Amino acid sequence: MGIRIPDINHWPWPEKPEDECYYNHRDSLMPGCVTGSEDGQAVAPLMGDFTDYDGGFTYFGVGPSSFFLAYPDHGMMYLFLPRSVQVTDMEVLWLVRNDAQEGEDYDRDRLTWMWDVTSIADKHIIDNNQKGVNSRFYTPGPYQQMEAPNVEFIRWYLKELGRMNL
Repeated sequence: MGIRIPDINHWPWPEKPEDECYYNHRDSLMPGCVTGSEDGQAVAPLMGDFTDYDGGFTYFGVGPSSFFLAYPDHGMMYLFLPRSVQVTDMEVLWLVRNDAQEGEDYDRDRLTWMWDVTSIADKHIIDNNQKGVNSRFYTPGPYQQMEAPNVEFIRWYLKELGRMNL
């Protein structure tokens, strides 16, 4: 029995080889929160054209391994760089307004707290999942409905490999 792929594509994979895939969406923050910080309160001066906190953030992905989050007062970027079957490097960059000064306009620990904690927790989960997959007892099972984007990624990835002259 196969998995049903939703009619609305979670990740719009490119139609042509030279096109890049992308994904973005806008989400709201929890009530009382103005940004993605430990206490939900501002961590840096407003960026760009923002004049107030609007209660939300924007998520943007480019390709299968680059992700961006933009809050009104700061942004962060994830970049995943596969090195081998078992190893992937992850780089996280935090962004603030170009004239913001560390120690004066923002505190590095407050700025980085959420995604530092999240990344460390994710690494623990990923490492333990990989131990399970590497186990001699592992057998793959069917994908669940919530994993439909994974199925689409695998289809896209295999299609791209097929385009390569190996």
